[in-house]
Parts: sequence; C-alpha cells; structure tokens
Amino acid sequence: MSEKECWFCGSQQWVEMHHIFGASKRKQSDKYNLVVPLCHYHHNEPPDGVHHNQENNLILKRWAQEQFEETHTRQEFREVFGKNYLEDDDE
Repeated sequence: MSEKECWFCGSQQWVEMHHIFGASKRKQSDKYNLVVPLCHYHHNEPPDGVHHNQENNLILKRWAQEQFEETHTRQEFREVFGKNYLEDDDE
C-alpha cells in the first residue's frame, strides 16, 4: 500500500493520513505505525468515512490490532490501546 493511495478504495485523490487510534491514543498510533492513508471520502465524509461509519472504523481497528500482534501479544495491545477489537466477547 502506498501512502498516496486510500487504504479502502485505492484512490489517489485527496489522500489524508488517518491515525487509527486517535484522541488520547494518537501518539501510540504514531509509535506503532498504525496510521493509514485514506481518501477524504473514506476519511471524513458520511456515510463511509471512518469518522462517521462505525463498521469501517472497526475494520481498521481490527486490522491495526492484527498488525500490532505480529510483533506483540494481545495483552500488550490491551495495555496500550485499552481494548481488544478481535473478539466480540471483549466489548
């Protein structure tokens, strides 16, 4: 994936970087490289933008957790990000 292509659709138009875990976890997103390029439509516009669409937001969070767990444990993920996104019973 190129930093110039939307993670969802591959568009190269109006691409913005999205911190998968924002707000108080933004620095952790940077630290663990859990930042993806999104076109403006998939980033910040309803109905599919991750800031408006819970399903797309969850898709990214699950992907990010899988990336994190390639080199860390699930417990470490919980400690850093406060939640497990891969198991329904942990919600």
